[in-house]
Amino acid sequence: MQDYITDHPFDISLSEEQQMTWDMLRKFAETELRPNARDAENAGKPSEELLQKIKALDLIPLIIPEAYGGAGLQQDSVSNALALEALAYGDMSLAMSVSVPLLVAQIIAEHASEEQKAEFLPEFVNGSMFHIGLGINNATFSTDPYQSSVLAEESGEDIILNGSKMGIAFGEHAETYLISASDESGACDLYFVSKNQEGVELSKTEFMGLKGMPFSQINLSNCKIKASQKLGGHNYSIDFTSLVDSSRIGMSALALGVCQAVLDYVVPYTNERVAFDEPISNRQSVAFMIADMAIETEALRLMVYKSAALKDLNVDFHKQASLTHRFASHHGMKIGTDGVQLLGGHGFTHEHPVELWYRNLRAVGIFEAGAGV
Repeated sequence: MQDYITDHPFDISLSEEQQMTWDMLRKFAETELRPNARDAENAGKPSEELLQKIKALDLIPLIIPEAYGGAGLQQDSVSNALALEALAYGDMSLAMSVSVPLLVAQIIAEHASEEQKAEFLPEFVNGSMFHIGLGINNATFSTDPYQSSVLAEESGEDIILNGSKMGIAFGEHAETYLISASDESGACDLYFVSKNQEGVELSKTEFMGLKGMPFSQINLSNCKIKASQKLGGHNYSIDFTSLVDSSRIGMSALALGVCQAVLDYVVPYTNERVAFDEPISNRQSVAFMIADMAIETEALRLMVYKSAALKDLNVDFHKQASLTHRFASHHGMKIGTDGVQLLGGHGFTHEHPVELWYRNLRAVGIFEAGAGV
């Protein structure tokens, strides 16, 4: 019989600092991200004015070590998940304009060599957000996320990269890419690749959702890099499974923010929408659907913060992260679908944002490294 006693109890009550950060980011999401989401989707990228407001949040410089000009704050995973949920409540695509460079900065700050940190981290403090593109999404989303669609082969003091990565956010803005690649043994690591290196080809890609930010695909053909361009140096190996698991918690936190937005939108709509002389929320089928959405959203919330708390406790969080991501993928799409359904014909129009949220939620199950905790 299953033993339901946990060896790792977790507390998700918010500290005063966490509550203040949550309130600030949630207000920013509602007043800046959501009103600009449709314009960003139509343009295929956020406006420069909005990007300046995003930069003014100073979320990335906070985690940069003091030696490289940042504040050197150590953010815990629960706080990171809170920030992602709050921002995605406004718009998931625009939230990823923050979460992707934040994840890149986290990876470099935690794993890069001193030389690599000195080269790349100061730019984050100086106002650049997209000088490094993150290439972890495999060329075919159906492949094992813990392996890579790029192969790394050692050749003397060089490494030869062959393969493709897609879904690189703001890839056309980047001068360098951090690419995941598997060696002949199957071990996966990250490598810095310059845009100008021979064998690098970049092309624009589009998806049905996440249209408020630009994406690129990178193709590597016999791309020769120095062994020193491996993240952390030639002899360093990152725990790639942990990185993907952390990203999956981050993507689930983004999904949570969108699911809450859908729920908060359809409840007043169904209370105000009158059909046959009564609000449609009086109908049992509608009420049951909304109740299911609320239950699923709360369940996802508990799973996200349990996963993040387990990571903060430095215990194995692989299983919990996988379960959380699976739950977010399945129920996120269901909540998005139900939200569109509850709006009836209006759910199919741009007059209401639910169809946009639905399309963005479709990305949760197939996208890796859009966020991290």
